[in-house]
Amino acid sequence: MDWTEFLAPPLRSLAPYRPGITEEKLRRERGLREIYKFSSNEAPFSPSPAALAAMQGALTQSNRYPDAQALLDQLAARLHVPLDTLVLGTGSIDVIGALVRAFVSPEHNVVLSEYGYCAYPAFVTEQGAALRIAASGPHFGHDVEQLLARVDGRTRMILVDSPTNLSGQSLDATALTRLVDGLPAHVLLILDEAYAEFTDSSAPRDTEQLPLRHPNVIVTRTFSKAYGLAGLRIGYGIAAAGLIDCLNRIRPPFPASRVALAGAAAALDDVAYLKRIVSATLSGRRRLTDALRAMNVTVFDGNANFVLTDFGLAAKTVYEGLLKRGFITRAMNTYGLPTHLRISVGAADEVEKLLGAIKQLLEATSDNTTRGAYR
Repeated sequence: MDWTEFLAPPLRSLAPYRPGITEEKLRRERGLREIYKFSSNEAPFSPSPAALAAMQGALTQSNRYPDAQALLDQLAARLHVPLDTLVLGTGSIDVIGALVRAFVSPEHNVVLSEYGYCAYPAFVTEQGAALRIAASGPHFGHDVEQLLARVDGRTRMILVDSPTNLSGQSLDATALTRLVDGLPAHVLLILDEAYAEFTDSSAPRDTEQLPLRHPNVIVTRTFSKAYGLAGLRIGYGIAAAGLIDCLNRIRPPFPASRVALAGAAAALDDVAYLKRIVSATLSGRRRLTDALRAMNVTVFDGNANFVLTDFGLAAKTVYEGLLKRGFITRAMNTYGLPTHLRISVGAADEVEKLLGAIKQLLEATSDNTTRGAYR
């Protein structure tokens, strides 16, 4: 039986999402004991002690459905936004997917950057809508003029990840202002800020206020990255109250678990722990960047908790060699970039072990032509 015949027509061309290699998978398949994961842009540190304690306490009430009100109240106070402009989801990607389902129909199109987050196109295709791809800018970032040029009368939405999931490039304040001001009234802009906590001073500030001034702008964020709660799957969106009301019509009951809500609330309160994690991550990013460039590896400047690298013809050798040694990085074949590897920032000792392994692999590459390709 070919079950694809039962699928709705727009879904038949979709391939399932393929997550990166997990530690468990590598341990099963290769029998390795020490494994270091640098592939999924997760925090290398456990959640704050306060979050762990809150989650443990929430477990004792697992027989009861969750109540999200406390976290929503806390977010509203922290972000200085009205309560009715907030929505929770199973990670921010869940909020983004719901927005596409709620507002995009087959007669619409959605504008994406050439190197925007690779999960977005499936949401659009699922709705039977058309994709309009804008050429990306330098270092795989967004080109605002290209994005606006792809907008037409049928465009319902622009999806922008800033910083990007590929290279960590983020829109600066001037570029974001140009994008928002250039939006026609019939076009929604989703600004995916999964890595917002790691951006530098050039990134726009207080973007959570944008939906209050521009009702067709939606900002999404997550607790998966800087807060170290990727395994709990919880994120949120900020949008005009009318948009949130529409969105809630298709949301499932209880989109976040009691444990996730408790962990997120406690993590949000533990500002000192967040600052330590962000500081350690930025330090690790600088260490990775400087050390890899010293090995003549191309590293792209970014504003996230990872670095994008180009190893040239040595990429496959490095990637496979690292896997054999228990180091999981992310090959960028999904983006059509077979010579690029994305490397998440790990704990300081993990980063040093990774750099040592990369150095060994590059030194073992005796073919000068091959080695010259990553210079």
